[in-house]
Amino acid sequence: MHSIEPVPLPHDGPPDVSLWRVDFAFDASLEDAAFAALSDDEHVRAGNFRHHEDALRFASVRVALREQLARYLGMAAHAVRFSLDANRRPYLADSNMLDFNVSHAGAHGLIAISLRRRVGVDIEHHSDRFDWRSIAALTLDAREAAWIERLDTAAQSAAFYDAWVAKEALVKTTGVGITRGLQHLVVLPRDSTLVTLRNAIPDDMREIAARWIAAPEAYSACVAWSAKTLA
Repeated sequence: MHSIEPVPLPHDGPPDVSLWRVDFAFDASLEDAAFAALSDDEHVRAGNFRHHEDALRFASVRVALREQLARYLGMAAHAVRFSLDANRRPYLADSNMLDFNVSHAGAHGLIAISLRRRVGVDIEHHSDRFDWRSIAALTLDAREAAWIERLDTAAQSAAFYDAWVAKEALVKTTGVGITRGLQHLVVLPRDSTLVTLRNAIPDDMREIAARWIAAPEAYSACVAWSAKTLA
């Protein structure tokens, strides 16, 4: 029988921010009992994916998220209800006591939850077939792109993905930063696990921090959080 067992991840952020990695089993069936906690709408959404792997990524992360939230809320996993805010960011329909965020790519997903602050998380798989320069203008500041170009060829792709996950995690924490585009944030060069914004910081980023986290080989990942606590 297939089961979904999230792996707790250590990180250097606030202790109230909890992280888990979800490892996907692509030979699983959506009919497995492990997916019983999904809502009818979620089953329909999973069934609408063109590729089985994409359906498994969504369903596995959503089940793991439901189970973790249920532990916080003291309810059954299938009873957890979600809504979407004006920016299409999911939140708990029946409680404002905690925040969460998820991401998935390749064979792994990430979940971040906090009882005290907004959180954002991102994971990306390094693809040998992907040319980072094809989307550099949409994701990198010109100074970042120039810095990456000066690296050895073997290091360029990893540096690009480091920038990508950091910026995604930051804007997912605010829920609105994406409207300006990722290229308006400067996080490279990287000199530690701490993400440092190296340009004029937008107002909605001033009270947000982030750290790159350990990821499986050929992946980059980052978690971000707000300094301001939830009401």
